[in-house]
Amino acid sequence: MDQRGQATPAVDRTVAYQEDPPRTWTRICLAAYALWAVYQAFQLLPDERTAWLVVCAMSLLLLLCLLAVPLSKRLYHRIRLADGELRVGRERLPVASLTPVSLAAAAGEPGRAGLRAYRASLTPDQLKEARRRTNALTRPRLVGGAWAVPVGMEELVVETAEGASLVIATRDRAGLLGALTRARGI
Repeated sequence: MDQRGQATPAVDRTVAYQEDPPRTWTRICLAAYALWAVYQAFQLLPDERTAWLVVCAMSLLLLLCLLAVPLSKRLYHRIRLADGELRVGRERLPVASLTPVSLAAAAGEPGRAGLRAYRASLTPDQLKEARRRTNALTRPRLVGGAWAVPVGMEELVVETAEGASLVIATRDRAGLLGALTRARGI
């Protein structure tokens, strides 16, 4: 029983799922920075130590700009499902709080390709009306702490038992949805 006297739904705590951002771009940038620092060391050391440090510091600022998106994806969009708890970025949600109806509805929603095909089939007037109706709705809250869903990631909209709609940004929508469905026992 939960605090409101209702029966808590059964959750399979053995289901595990993990989705980490790829690190290829980060490794390429770090390797390029290391090669650049070594090249500059051969050019400037031992005579120009201060110049070498300044060049490396300025290059480090460029490296930080190149790694800002991968670092934010790692911080806000890392997904782990274990022990009946879904962790997305900095947030933790009990799997029992996700409604089976919303998980079943999410399985029936089209992916990005289906939405593109639907949008292409609309006339300009129908598209304008669809946008007007969409803007009238309140947007679900993005889980994890980020401001928006990054390019290249898909949205998974679920609802909690309290009625809050949540958006989870994921790279593998089918995999995450399958793991949540198995964990929820649907």
